[in-house]
Amino acid sequence: MDHMIEEIAASLGVVGAQVAVAGGESVRSYATGLANAELGTPVTGDTLFQIGSTTKVYTAALVMLLAEKGLVDLDAPVLGAVTPRQLLSMTSGLDNGPYVDVPTVADYVELLSDIPPIHQPGAGFGYTNASTVVSGLLVERLTGQSWDEALRDLLLVPAGLTHTASVADELLYHRVAVGHAGGELVRPFFFSRGLGPAGSTLCASATDLVAFARLFLRAGGGVLSPDTVEQMQTPQVDVPTRCFADHWCLGPYLKIWDGVRVYGHSGTTPSGSSTLLWLPEHDLAVATVVNVADRGYPFADAVIREVMRSELGIAKPPLPTPDPATPFAPERYVGTYATHDSRYEVTCADGRLHVRLSSSGTDLLPLGDHRFLPADDGFTGNHMWDLAFVMGADGRAVRLLNGAFAARRTA
Repeated sequence: MDHMIEEIAASLGVVGAQVAVAGGESVRSYATGLANAELGTPVTGDTLFQIGSTTKVYTAALVMLLAEKGLVDLDAPVLGAVTPRQLLSMTSGLDNGPYVDVPTVADYVELLSDIPPIHQPGAGFGYTNASTVVSGLLVERLTGQSWDEALRDLLLVPAGLTHTASVADELLYHRVAVGHAGGELVRPFFFSRGLGPAGSTLCASATDLVAFARLFLRAGGGVLSPDTVEQMQTPQVDVPTRCFADHWCLGPYLKIWDGVRVYGHSGTTPSGSSTLLWLPEHDLAVATVVNVADRGYPFADAVIREVMRSELGIAKPPLPTPDPATPFAPERYVGTYATHDSRYEVTCADGRLHVRLSSSGTDLLPLGDHRFLPADDGFTGNHMWDLAFVMGADGRAVRLLNGAFAARRTA
């Protein structure tokens, strides 16, 4: 494992990384590279990395802990017609929201009031940071604490996650990996406090990530109730982009590999990237973290593919192979799709679909069932996911999903 991880990291240009594998009662951790290339600081097993949107499962767990106490009704509206269940299952219809630096969770939610939704609550899947920040504000209002304080007191301390922290004052007492991009350190380290519940601030070691996953492998581990674990792992909605996930649950996604249920989440910030997966049938959890954001998903893919093969004999599904002969009607998809801060232009020339976002564009290769694989994965930020269109009653697309993120048709 040490040799493999070093080779993969070197081949991808990863500056520093950790991997942890928990199976049965054992936990194995591996570290390679530098936490800070400028200082020559090595990555150790207890170094903390920014984990990005994997944080969303922690916020979901907080909401579910409050539901256990009778403080949250998952199906009672908390924001207009939006319910906590829709917030956690990514069916709220809320726009992903802006990537802005605001000091508090409440400040961020206030920004959402003038942003139109992507679709009506419950009308479909659309991954959104905003929905999880609303969940974070719900936690704050019901506990009387900040999201960071509630996370620490209700989840991190009871679960014994001593190498996980979300505020700068706590990070001072840990080894911390800083972000690297283009040979330079990423500054600032936190880009928005207000987006904390969705993943802009939380840092953890890979070992703490698999310890968190073990709550789901151990019927809640005395922190969550067994019923909460069952609810959080129950599929709520199908995901149209099948490379990303098959289903979304109350917090984690669900993939099916070789007939085996694989739960988890992944995430990226400018300073880091993480992937956390757990397999209840095999009592196995695996986590990867890196400090070069756009290398996180390729690194996780290579490492986890080998871990699944060697540990369990499970094959991670390969990316689908497009067939140019797959029939599709391009006029059903051509148009403009938008979110608050993104505008996709889908055009067709010589029978080939093309999508452009800002200055980046790529051809779309048909997979069938209104799904397409980008010819250039750089368009997705090297996330290795597909794009899909959601069709309306008139047979034309009403939404575009770039991996998980949904945009509504505007023209």
